Amino acid sequence: MTKQSGLQDILPLAPLQEGLLFHSVFDEKAPDVYLVQQAIDLEGDLDTAALAAACRTLLRRHANLRAAFRYQGLKRPVQLIPHQVELPWEETDLSRLPEPERSAAADRLLEEDRLRRFDLGRPPLMRFTLMRLGDGRYRFVLTNHHILLDGWSRPMLVRELLALYRTRGDDSALPRVRPFRDYLQWLAGQDRDSAVAAWREVLAGLDGPTLVAPQAGERTPVVPGRLETELADADHAALTRLAREHSLTLNSLVQGAWAVVLSGLTGRDDVVFGTTVSGRPPEVAGIETMVGMFINTLPVRVRLRPDEPFLDAVRRTQDEQTRLQSHQQLGLAEVQRLAGEGELFDTTMVFENYPVDIGAERDEPGGIGGVTVTGTRNRDATHYPLALVAVGRDGLRLRLDHQPDLVPPAAARAVLERLVRVLRGAASEPHRTVGRFELLSAEERGNVLSLGRGTDTGPADTTLPAAFRAQAERTPHADAVRCGTTVLDYAELDVRSDRLARALVAHGVGTETPVGLLMDRSEHLVVALLAVLKAGGAYVPLRQGDPLDRLRQVTALAGVRHVLTDAEHAARAEELGVTAVRADAADAPAGGGELPSGPGHADRLAYVMHTSGSTGMPKGVAVTHRDVVELARDRSFAGGAHARVLVHSPHAFDASTYEVWVPLLSGGTAVVAPPGDLDADTLGKVLTEHEVTGLWLTSGLFQLVADEAPHHLAGVREVWTGGDVVQAAAVRRVREACPGTVVVDGYGPTETTTFAVRHRIPANAPVPDTVPIGTPLDNTRLLVLDTALRPVARGVAGELYLAGAGLARGYWRRPGLTAERFVADPHGPAGTRMYRTGDL
Repeated sequence: MTKQSGLQDILPLAPLQEGLLFHSVFDEKAPDVYLVQQAIDLEGDLDTAALAAACRTLLRRHANLRAAFRYQGLKRPVQLIPHQVELPWEETDLSRLPEPERSAAADRLLEEDRLRRFDLGRPPLMRFTLMRLGDGRYRFVLTNHHILLDGWSRPMLVRELLALYRTRGDDSALPRVRPFRDYLQWLAGQDRDSAVAAWREVLAGLDGPTLVAPQAGERTPVVPGRLETELADADHAALTRLAREHSLTLNSLVQGAWAVVLSGLTGRDDVVFGTTVSGRPPEVAGIETMVGMFINTLPVRVRLRPDEPFLDAVRRTQDEQTRLQSHQQLGLAEVQRLAGEGELFDTTMVFENYPVDIGAERDEPGGIGGVTVTGTRNRDATHYPLALVAVGRDGLRLRLDHQPDLVPPAAARAVLERLVRVLRGAASEPHRTVGRFELLSAEERGNVLSLGRGTDTGPADTTLPAAFRAQAERTPHADAVRCGTTVLDYAELDVRSDRLARALVAHGVGTETPVGLLMDRSEHLVVALLAVLKAGGAYVPLRQGDPLDRLRQVTALAGVRHVLTDAEHAARAEELGVTAVRADAADAPAGGGELPSGPGHADRLAYVMHTSGSTGMPKGVAVTHRDVVELARDRSFAGGAHARVLVHSPHAFDASTYEVWVPLLSGGTAVVAPPGDLDADTLGKVLTEHEVTGLWLTSGLFQLVADEAPHHLAGVREVWTGGDVVQAAAVRRVREACPGTVVVDGYGPTETTTFAVRHRIPANAPVPDTVPIGTPLDNTRLLVLDTALRPVARGVAGELYLAGAGLARGYWRRPGLTAERFVADPHGPAGTRMYRTGDL
């Protein structure tokens, strides 16, 4: 049967051969990136017939070089080995061309050869090209599909070819070839179950893949770009010494450095990348001289902790890789199925230390049969977005191949430079912790930090009462508060709040005394806010609709002993077991205690606003006078658009800070909406009646208004919205109905005093499909950091931190939680802090 079919053998595939077959046939019209090309420059009296005979003998001796691959209609692909194949030989004479044209033509032929695909079903998957470049000058090109040969095999194959050239193809003096099928037989006899168990244990708990180009999808790979560099001799010597002293390999040190770089590229501390293992088991006699595809690509998992010494992480990874050495026969696809994640990685790291001295014969007198090898260069490739090759011969050379449509050359160069920085850092400071490696260059770091820095307009070194009084002196008769038909000008608001403040002082309210607010929206609420602050206290807004137990919990956590209330809620305030003071009394008693003298300190507590804690325990965010004044004076609210702001948010919601204080500290009017929830029509009526110019709407309410009655916003100059994703379609509907209205997407947690960033969409500007959160407010800094608090490169996932203006003091009476979320800022002035948002 074998003779009839012309086949010598039918063999299974090695693990990596299966993967290469899949990637090569994925798109058979695109360039096959798994073509390997070696160009050898020769000088001398070349015998072309002898060289062709040597190539023919090479194909005869090594059966696996004659393989074709079949997969269609089969459960598992196979390789078909014919008894013989035609020699794929081409000769081109370029010697008659002028020198510049000759070099260009040779390069062009090389590139054309590299892009010419093999048909994996038509053997041999190897071809030989000889170019004559001049008198006694040749370039011999050996091109094969990677599915036939690994990197260890190629130098041996070329040395054998040169030896055969010396004998004009006579192999009688050469040792017998150990066939590749012997390795495949050994592979079939391995304990698969124990290998599966070992890999399942290694990958347990992995929460996702490590991808530098998750957008790659099912794209067709392109011919990669290539970057190269070499570590300084002193750094290489230091790393070699470090490896020897700590019983590590240089490969392990480079793997550890690559893991640190990948962590910086992906924002992950549990990283996975592919590595190539030799796949040559010592149990197979003569394995070191066999030619074929023995290597396998398998995942390396590295768990990084910022506070762990780099060498400890490397040692742990090396030990794990050593335990896996007897289980490296599984294919990558099967290993990835064990993790249940599909693709585990899209980068690889290979350490090459196999011999490549194919031109050693040049040192012999007369070279090889009168021919000398004067140079050689290899081109191979991969489909991965990033593929690192470290060559550890006579130094440490680093080569980074990259898919240029996914990782542009400049980005790839930055990655390579980061790797060099980590290796240098390990060489100079061996016991450095993982988190102390600087991944970004000084320029990159400066650029990233400057992107998140708002304009510096100087500190707001005043209190809210002082800022309000200064405004009242400038505009005493301007409308400060409007509520229905009630109007308070600045002078009257100042007098009424002074009177209530004295009453609070008489009740014992003093510096930073927490005073609860349990009342409906009205002009009395605005008076109450000012009065608490003038008395030296800090207001604690309470949600009128909360159950009594919740209100008791909040007042107890905040240390509230006094509550300002109104007729509607007075009885409930009494049930809290605190002193209830009516803020809506028609004639508040004159006299009372003396108000604090002097300007007061800007860092004094202004209010405590509670947010829901993840454990059910409310968190009281402690905001200072400086924080609120900085918000009110931000230039985002200049220009008159916020001259009349609607106060409609619950006062226990931090948007009310904007609604009250932005107009009151700029001579504008706080327009207080009727109590209760507002529907779209009621909202429209209030906006029109009071000629509101500035408005905050949650993204949900903005969506509702945009859907039902966008025309209600026609007279509003600026609408700020946020709290959740702002839909572009909603913005477009509002803009169509109200072409003069500016929409602003505002973002900021309560811990940063309402807003930290905003994105303004001017009335005449197109609405982006995804509305961004925008840029920082004045004196505010946004930092995207990794788990070691290092800035991440643009486009890399990290955690958002906020610093600068508006940053709250912390959580009231919660020092542990404050220390956890309000952390030291290593990128700001000494002693400053930043807020860890938890947002990625």
